[in-house]
Amino acid sequence: MSKISHLIIYTVIFISLFVLFLLQINHNNELKSYQTNISKTSDINIVKDKQEATLSNNNKYTNDSNFFRIAYVNSDTVSKYYKYAQKVKATLLRKKDAAEKQIKNKYQSYEGLVREFEKAAPIMGEREKMEKAQKIRLLEQEIMKVEQDLSKQLANEEINITQSYVIKTEKYMQTIGKKLGYDYVLSYRIGGPMLYANPDLDITSKIIELLNSKYQSNN
Repeated sequence: MSKISHLIIYTVIFISLFVLFLLQINHNNELKSYQTNISKTSDINIVKDKQEATLSNNNKYTNDSNFFRIAYVNSDTVSKYYKYAQKVKATLLRKKDAAEKQIKNKYQSYEGLVREFEKAAPIMGEREKMEKAQKIRLLEQEIMKVEQDLSKQLANEEINITQSYVIKTEKYMQTIGKKLGYDYVLSYRIGGPMLYANPDLDITSKIIELLNSKYQSNN
């Protein structure tokens, strides 16, 4: 092969390598440009996401339509210091004591009659003994009937008084809840279904104060 042929071959090879070199540089530049654009886009999206999250959180606490205002009261404490509840308990206790006293008096009469019968039985005739025994049985039946009637009456009165208390207190709470701006006011007590309650949401003292004020203004 002549020198001219070798020269032509070398020239072609050189040109080919040079073209490949240019293509490689161009590819690297395009790759860097693409990576830069991706990075910028990612940064923009991150900033956008952060802005949207911040806006969402701000809306959560400033837009009333996006969250509920919830509080709770300790029902045991309310029943202890709420004047209406105190009145209801006192009324039921008086009725219970009166019923127990009435039954107790009947039992004392019955026991006295039984003692007299046992004491006089040895010297009684059969007719008198039967009459006394019959009187004792009738008194015993009377006591059982009085006890049943009083228990039923007391239970009905307790239901009526409790219903009146619940309805009136619920009506008070509707006004109080709206006044304080709460969507829900829950009832909490130890051993109840609510296993944990944030102390910051406890408005028991305020509710007792407002309930007593409302009750006294209507009575």
